[in-house]
Amino acid sequence: MSAPPGPPAPVEADGLLQLLRRRRVCRRFSDQAVDERRLRMVLEAGCWASSASNNRIHRLLLVRDQRRIDLVRAMSPGMLGLPTALVVICTDLDAAARAQVRVDRDTTTWIDVGTAAMNMMVEAEALGLGTCPTTSFSRGGVRAALELPPSAVPEFILQIGWPAGTEPPAETAAPGPAGRRLRAFAYAERYGTPLA
Repeated sequence: MSAPPGPPAPVEADGLLQLLRRRRVCRRFSDQAVDERRLRMVLEAGCWASSASNNRIHRLLLVRDQRRIDLVRAMSPGMLGLPTALVVICTDLDAAARAQVRVDRDTTTWIDVGTAAMNMMVEAEALGLGTCPTTSFSRGGVRAALELPPSAVPEFILQIGWPAGTEPPAETAAPGPAGRRLRAFAYAERYGTPLA
């Protein structure tokens, strides 16, 4: 009979607080693309955010295609930077219906959007990446630009890239297959296309 697992290893609290203190919004990005491994780590941080009643009605759409990013930017007066990647947080109306969440009445769903966004921004900072939140955009325009299905409502756009003027570190090793959580809640380029 094995002993029960002990408590999780503590995170260095002072280091975490320093990370939170130094995180800033980035509005000027380098044109160098962010590698797949780092982007997956950012997405995974968003997937581990809290969710009211653990309903998990939000999905994360990673967009790296520059043409599509430019289309989204044209629909988004709040998008001032030129990032090399976007993560669009969408409410999945089908998932909401299955969970019996009334998105027209339940404002806690906005809290879930915010916690996912903040998790991703903190992880990006830990990786040396810059991020900028975008909430000023045309939902209909973004939906059309990204060819979202009617069940996907874009709620929030996170711009991601290397901050201008920084030298990105060497590319990390290629990531292994996406884990179960990433496959369930994150998509690549097209809504409904899971990460490989």
